[in-house]
Amino acid sequence: MDQAAVEEVARIFIRARETGERIDPLPARIAPKNFSESQLIMDAVDRIVGDTTIGTKIAAKPGQEVVYAPLPKGRVFTSGAKIPRALVPSQYMECEISFRLTRDLPARATDYSQQEVFDALEGCCAFEAVDSRFRDLAGAMAKTPYEFYADHIANGAMVFGAWRKGWQKYDFTKTRVSLKQGSRTIIEKVGGHPTGNPALPAVVLANIARKTAGLKAGYLIVTGSFTGFHPVELNVPVKGEFEGFGTMEATIVG
Repeated sequence: MDQAAVEEVARIFIRARETGERIDPLPARIAPKNFSESQLIMDAVDRIVGDTTIGTKIAAKPGQEVVYAPLPKGRVFTSGAKIPRALVPSQYMECEISFRLTRDLPARATDYSQQEVFDALEGCCAFEAVDSRFRDLAGAMAKTPYEFYADHIANGAMVFGAWRKGWQKYDFTKTRVSLKQGSRTIIEKVGGHPTGNPALPAVVLANIARKTAGLKAGYLIVTGSFTGFHPVELNVPVKGEFEGFGTMEATIVG
């Protein structure tokens, strides 16, 4: 995939973000054919927009290709945030446990152990506001995955709750998680992360990054949904809870 094609796709995504218009699958001549090409497009989008990467969203499901996307600073919020609908016009939310590095994990020749990575993490409850530039989100996920990945894996925004240490004592396979809006319970379930322990993808990411520049303290790591994404209403606070661990709240406004 040449640079002209990368730039063309990046500008298609940027225009869709700016206008809120949804797009159809990309023409074959410029569609990414592998994850490396998806990465080039994501990097071009962030470079053209001028946003700073402060973390990574990673999907590392057992038996599937590991994929990841940069988290731009301009799309990161804290609990209680009011997120402009223009930023996330699809209006989908999902509950996650996310992580932040408390110390550097620098480049090195050998892999980090699971315990080394776990000891360098603090955790929090989080929302991902899922937003795809594609008209048919389900179709993009199933039929044109590298285009779906190139769209920052449908990340619209992240909302992080209070950071806390001691997350390792929680068994998230047995933790009740709920997503509510007003008096309505959208979903309530026990567990549900695709890797069981939501910190396991952080180990995968650390061992990808150690081959290049490593990861710095303060880096954010988003590892996947417990609830799947669900439509929410405008201007009504959405509340998420991981029972015994924490809560978060956000409102999409517009």
